[in-house]
Amino acid sequence: MKKFILLLLILQLAILPGCSSRENTLPGQIKPGSPEYLVNEGLFYLNEGNIDQAEQKLLKAMKKKPNLVRALNALGIVYTYKQDFDKAISYFKRVLSAHPQFVDAHNSLGLIYIEQNNYDGAKEHLLVAANNEDYKTPENAYLNLAMLEIKFNHPDLAMRYVDKGIEKNKRFAPLYNIKGALLENEGNYEESLQNFEKANSLLTAPDINILVNLGRAYNRVGQKAKAMDTLEQALATASTPEVRERIMAIIKSLDDQKQ
Repeated sequence: MKKFILLLLILQLAILPGCSSRENTLPGQIKPGSPEYLVNEGLFYLNEGNIDQAEQKLLKAMKKKPNLVRALNALGIVYTYKQDFDKAISYFKRVLSAHPQFVDAHNSLGLIYIEQNNYDGAKEHLLVAANNEDYKTPENAYLNLAMLEIKFNHPDLAMRYVDKGIEKNKRFAPLYNIKGALLENEGNYEESLQNFEKANSLLTAPDINILVNLGRAYNRVGQKAKAMDTLEQALATASTPEVRERIMAIIKSLDDQKQ
């Protein structure tokens, strides 16, 4: 859950021009050392995964311009990475105080409250985000609402939010992945497989979680060869020994079924 939450948060960032180290600027460019320039540098480091450097740049920007919304929001994400959730919450609340229509801050708060098992707090902020007409990606909020309901064992509500998210964006792969998991849990293996296939078809790059779910779904409906092919593809995508070990355990269980 933590890695997925942080991934969703980082996807909210947009790096703007002005992150290079050149000291000379042309007319219209952001001046090096300005608060806006420092924020862009901080966002660059944040997207690179260099959290400490990002924090330093963003705090420098804040000293020069204390209510710079992009800096406040990015620092909220920095402290989410550091799992300093109280500090992250304080920054996201400052974002909303300075700019009430910065809807991403509601989504980010919802994600943190999910992590803290704060059902009411998470649902309030995610519903605000999902139903705000100015929010450009309401499917993200509906995805997070579904995650919240799954965590608190409300599968019917989770499915409702998945379907509402798909209504907003029919090409958002994570929603089909969750729908497949919910249908699998109901024992509806054929429709579950269809949704995992749909999720996989929408990706531009392999997603290990979707591939594992798809491989398991193929096995559920007796398509053993496709199951093995898909799980082997997932294995090749895995970046850590722990994940490879888990996938190998699934592959071994399929091998044992054949014997």
